[in-house]
Amino acid sequence: MNQIEEQKIEQKFQELEQEIEVEEKLKPVALIDLMNKEFPVTEWLVEHLIPSETVVAVSGAPAAFKTWLVLDLIVKVSQGDILFDKFITNQTGVLLVDEENGPRLLQTRFKKLNKSPNLPIYLLSLCDFKLTKESVEKLISFSKEKGIKLVVFDSLVRIHSADENDASKMAGVFGMLKKFSKEGITIIFTHHNRKQGTFRPNPSQDMRGSSDILASVDCHLAVERKPKEDYLTITQTKLRQGEEMKPFKLNIINDDNEIRFEYAGEVDEIQTKKADCKEAIKEVLKQENRPLFGKELFEYLRNAGIEGGYSTFKSAVKEMLDKGELFEKKGERNKTFYSLERFEDIQEN
Repeated sequence: MNQIEEQKIEQKFQELEQEIEVEEKLKPVALIDLMNKEFPVTEWLVEHLIPSETVVAVSGAPAAFKTWLVLDLIVKVSQGDILFDKFITNQTGVLLVDEENGPRLLQTRFKKLNKSPNLPIYLLSLCDFKLTKESVEKLISFSKEKGIKLVVFDSLVRIHSADENDASKMAGVFGMLKKFSKEGITIIFTHHNRKQGTFRPNPSQDMRGSSDILASVDCHLAVERKPKEDYLTITQTKLRQGEEMKPFKLNIINDDNEIRFEYAGEVDEIQTKKADCKEAIKEVLKQENRPLFGKELFEYLRNAGIEGGYSTFKSAVKEMLDKGELFEKKGERNKTFYSLERFEDIQEN
C-alpha cells in the first residue's frame, strides 16, 4: 500500500469519525434522562476562584499587575500552595505561553515571586505562537505527557489574528481554546481593557473587543489598581459554575527582592459605589461647566453606566454637601441645582 492510498484511508476514517460525532451531538435527550443523570461536583483549580477544565479570562488596564497575579497563581498551583494566603489550590503542572514579556523579564519576575526553580512549570516565550488546529494538538499532547492541567496564555490578543470586535471571528478562537477544556485542561488568558473613559464602567464590560469574549468564558476576573494605591481590587464578574464571589482586595507587598499579594478582605460594595458616584458627579459637572438639577445629573450618571441607584446618588450628594465638595441652590419649580462652585461665585463671574 503506497502513501497516497494510506492518506485516503486515513481521510475516510476521519470523515467517519466526524459523522459519528455530529450524530451523537444532534441526538436529543429526554428530560427524564437529564433529571436522572448524576453530575460530579464542581472541581476547583483554585477554590471558589477558578474552576477546573474551564476557560478563564483575567483582564485589567496596563500596569494593573494582572501578569504578576497570573505568574503568582502559576507558582502556587505548581506547588499546590495557598494563593494570596487565602485560596486552596489543586496542584498540577503548568504551561505558560508568553507572547508579552520575554525570557529575561520572566526570569526576573519568577525570582521575585519564588525562590525555587524546581517546579513543574514549562514555558514558551516570544515564539510567535498562534492558535491553530496543529498548535493546539501539540500543546494538548505535550500537556498530557507532562501531567499539565493548566495552560496560561499571556495575552489573548497575541495568540490569534482574528478581529477581536467580530463575534463570529472570535467564536473560532474560543472554539480552539475549548479544545483544551474538553481534554481536562484549564485555560487562563490575560486580556486588556478598553481605554478608560471619563467614568469608571462596570468591570464586567471593561474587556476590550466583542461582548462575546465575556459570553464565551466560564469565569472572568477583573483586576483594578487605582493610581498611587498599594492594593488591587479583584472582581469575579462571571462564574458559570455558581454564584460569583464578592469583590475583594489584595495588598501588594513589594520590596527589592520579593513581591507577593496578601488577601485583605471583601470590598465594601456600597462604599465603593458611593465613591464612584462622587467621582462621576465631579466629572459631569466639570464637563458641563454649569449647574445641573438633581434628576438631570442622575440621568447623566445612569447613561454613563455608573452602578448604584438613586438612593446611592442621594447619599453621595449629601456627603459631598456636608464636606463642602458640592453646593446646592433651589431654582424654579422647586428644582435643586448642584455645582462644584459656590453659587455666589458663579453669579459674580
